[in-house]
Amino acid sequence: MRRKRRSAPIFSVSFLDCICCGFGGVLLLFVLLAGKQRNLQEQQMAKIREVVGQYEFNVKTKEESIQTLEMQAKEREGRSEELELSNNVTMEELTEMEQQLALLMRSESELQKELELLLAEKEALATTEIPDPVPIPNVKRRQYLTGFQMEGQYILFLVRASGSMVGNTIEEAIELQSKSDEEKRASKKWKRVVDSVRWLISSLPQDSAFQVMMFAEETEPLLATHSIDWIARDDGETIREVIKALEAVVPKGGANLERAFLEVRGMSSVPDSLILLTDGLPTQSDSYASGEFVSDEDRVRFFNAAARVAAGDIPVNTILYPLEGDPASPFLFWQLADKTKGALVSPAPSWPDIR
Repeated sequence: MRRKRRSAPIFSVSFLDCICCGFGGVLLLFVLLAGKQRNLQEQQMAKIREVVGQYEFNVKTKEESIQTLEMQAKEREGRSEELELSNNVTMEELTEMEQQLALLMRSESELQKELELLLAEKEALATTEIPDPVPIPNVKRRQYLTGFQMEGQYILFLVRASGSMVGNTIEEAIELQSKSDEEKRASKKWKRVVDSVRWLISSLPQDSAFQVMMFAEETEPLLATHSIDWIARDDGETIREVIKALEAVVPKGGANLERAFLEVRGMSSVPDSLILLTDGLPTQSDSYASGEFVSDEDRVRFFNAAARVAAGDIPVNTILYPLEGDPASPFLFWQLADKTKGALVSPAPSWPDIR
């Protein structure tokens, strides 16, 4: 019989090998891709961790900076409180010293009146009097300044000639600055200054000599012919020239006391005593710039700059005329008098009554 042909199997060994190899290749590709994907993810995670770490470091740094600033702010707040407390204590002490100074000046005024009476009685008992070369009308009505001594051979009068010397208030002085020169010279306050210089010259020791210097924005001798030479007390002709020149002065502008003290220090012959006639603190200074408006603090700084250059071996005797709106001037000029072993006098409104 004929053999029947065997039917060939569809899935042969070779076919199964191919299938397995293909599946293995796919599986291998999947494994390789999965591994590469994991590496990429790990790299991305590493970068993310690095960025997060940098942000965390920045945040920590900022927090430390904030804490440092908060501590500095607390320290400054504490210092501010301490400075405020210290300032309050200083202001209280200053107020007490001003009150004491006011009491002393009131007592000085009372003693001055008593001394005036005694000296008037003494003059009334005098039988003869030597003619005085100083042109002082009504000599018997002279008044005296208690505690104010003019000692030494050379005495310098430093007279303020700024715009404030025509009024007892800032407003009055500003108003008079718009007036004519004749009206400025005729103001009661400036006429009082002129009379004061006449009285002071008449009260000088007979063997003494003097000079008169005017200070405003600049400082210069009253008589240009006597910028170096001193004027003898018995030189009546020159003294009359001094009074005439003083009556012709027109007070105006600011006042630079620092420059005035420097001029005094540069004199060829150092004065034995300096008599300063002023009405308050300076309004200008070479050490500090000044703007259109000068505050009270500025004027105090200008005065301190002037006090630093004042010669310590020349007594500064200050005659302080009234000027409202300048409360610190009595205390500061009193300090200057104490520093230079001089004196401070705020004369009564009636001084000097020589007319």
